[in-house]
Amino acid sequence: MDISWAALEEMAVTSFDYEPMGEEIDRWCNLFDISRSEAPEIIKEFRMDLDRRRLTNDQWDTIKDDKEAEGYDRETYEYQIQLSLTRSRISKRPKTCDDKALFVFKLGSPFADVESLQAAVGVSATLKRGIGEKGDANFAHITGAAKRAIEDWIESQSPRPPQPTFIRLSQSPKDLSDKSCHPSLGIDSSLPQYRLQDNLCYTPTQMEYPVWYLFYGTLMDPETVQKCISLPTTPQLVPASTKGGILRSWGRKYKALVDGPADARVDGFAYKVETAEHEECLRFRETEAYEVVRCRINLEGVEEVWGLTFRFVKHDELDVD
Repeated sequence: MDISWAALEEMAVTSFDYEPMGEEIDRWCNLFDISRSEAPEIIKEFRMDLDRRRLTNDQWDTIKDDKEAEGYDRETYEYQIQLSLTRSRISKRPKTCDDKALFVFKLGSPFADVESLQAAVGVSATLKRGIGEKGDANFAHITGAAKRAIEDWIESQSPRPPQPTFIRLSQSPKDLSDKSCHPSLGIDSSLPQYRLQDNLCYTPTQMEYPVWYLFYGTLMDPETVQKCISLPTTPQLVPASTKGGILRSWGRKYKALVDGPADARVDGFAYKVETAEHEECLRFRETEAYEVVRCRINLEGVEEVWGLTFRFVKHDELDVD
């Protein structure tokens, strides 16, 4: 008699449609460090996996005595093999994104909030509130390293929870050190003279607002700035310059500021960014092709101040001069 795959699957469902009990639950809990409430669902899901790897009778007979002495039966040892294969795939999986890249995903299942994410996976996230498909929603902002840790955690769970939909955010990174002037335009901040001295503080600090920015390229247009950060009126930009950098070309159309000689001058316009939200809009506009760095800004006819600018990071994509 020919039996279809669908019939076999139906037989498997019928065969395993019961709650595991007693000794078998104890065995699974002891071997795999799972709770008694988790065990039945994990056991049933494993038994329903018709594609799982199975030991032949000869293979089990060869190792049966040793494995039973360790507390396994045939089924639990097959599950142990599956866990080992999953962990091997995780460790061999290539990195698919930069650790410093930024991602966002909607909180829900399996992580109801950033606290549960921290507790389960051990990674930090920033809570952002926004609008989802069904109204107000909470989102987690994470790094590429955190994204990979979440993916690894999900793949190691049994039963496997749903994977969030990650959306990559192309935003200029900003990571200003409070122990040195790093990162600064045209300065090797690893040199001893640029390390923090007693009673000194390098400015601007990471969360200091308002903060001066030196703009060059398309951001020298006041209407572009107004549109980018949704200002009600056209902003007043101040003619300004900085030293320690040079302007290169990227994609035959964009200006790219890179480190240069200490006396190399770059002219542009300065603007005082009032809030973190305005700064975030600018960082999204400049994308991860640039990073936020400190620089000394000479406000023409006014004063010289420490501020920030966008330095290009994709040096291999610069146009050949």
